[in-house]
Amino acid sequence: MQDWWYGLEHEILDCLRARRDVTPAELARELRISEAGVNSLLAMMAAEGKIRIQTVGAVPSAWARAD
Repeated sequence: MQDWWYGLEHEILDCLRARRDVTPAELARELRISEAGVNSLLAMMAAEGKIRIQTVGAVPSAWARAD
């Protein structure tokens, strides 16, 4: 594992330990990387069994039915 990945993984885990529930946007701001980057890292960590992704919600614009 590369050093940068190891460091990011531990920063994510530290944030989760300190705050429990955190959004990808909050993690991105904390780590100073893109939200897309955080989402990729979280998906990899979940696939490796290091974290659990528990909540998903629809954005208000998706609630309206498209005709």
